[in-house]
Amino acid sequence: MSLEKLANYWDSLNQWEQSLTAAVLMLVAFILIRFVLLNKIGRLAEKTNNDLDDRLIHFLKQFLWLIGLFVATAVILKINHIEISPLLAGAGIFGVALGFAAKETIADILSGIFLIADRPIRVGDRVKIENIGRHWGAWGDITNIGLRRTRIRNTDGVIVNYPNSLLSNSVISNFSFEEHPLRVRVRFQVAYHADIDQVRQLVIPCIHAVPGVVADTAEMVTRSLWDDSRGHLLSGILLEARYRIENIRKRTAVRSQVLENIVSQLQQHNIPMAAHPVQISHSTPESTSNSNTLPE
Repeated sequence: MSLEKLANYWDSLNQWEQSLTAAVLMLVAFILIRFVLLNKIGRLAEKTNNDLDDRLIHFLKQFLWLIGLFVATAVILKINHIEISPLLAGAGIFGVALGFAAKETIADILSGIFLIADRPIRVGDRVKIENIGRHWGAWGDITNIGLRRTRIRNTDGVIVNYPNSLLSNSVISNFSFEEHPLRVRVRFQVAYHADIDQVRQLVIPCIHAVPGVVADTAEMVTRSLWDDSRGHLLSGILLEARYRIENIRKRTAVRSQVLENIVSQLQQHNIPMAAHPVQISHSTPESTSNSNTLPE
């Protein structure tokens, strides 16, 4: 069919038919661009080393429906001979009022734009949320980054939806941003008269024996003569074992097995653990000034 015939056919339609045809064509164009063209371009972008094209594709996928809705509305208004300029002026006033009424939603959308553009997190990343995570959302995998909310599946399998404005103001630890072994630390205490060299010779091999620990990465250091971080003194030497793992998603399981191996080795070789805690008195300045002395 030639362009002239298409033009004649278009002119033969009334305004309602033209509006409906334009809406259907816009919907078809949206589906083709969103689910065909952008998906093919996205697969090509994944093969490049630069992540700028990945962010651009993700940004277009999130905002394409807004662009399509704006264009379709403008076309339908033009078909019905409605001036857009007065509507834009009225929309400006309405937008100000709407902005005050929906400022939290707008803040979420703007934060979502920054999250998509800056890309501190990506779909599939293992993250830890410091400020608002707490019990149900501290650790998890990013499953979707939307305009208003980001969806995270935590390690219990629970889906947590974070408002983007709160997420952008939180401290986010991304454990998947760079591919390299991550260090894990475990602390334990032994009695003062324990042989530190013997403990080291027992602990390091039992850490390397745990599946998931990177070979030759375990070490042990002395942290303190007691642990006063929780307001009490343990009569013993605070030690810290360090090792690296490849898969952060197995951190808890590997760490649990490491701790069990350490306890088992210490018990088998009769290495004495730290004694019971002694409460610290904070009532007088003298007690505070003497808090760095060993308990009698």
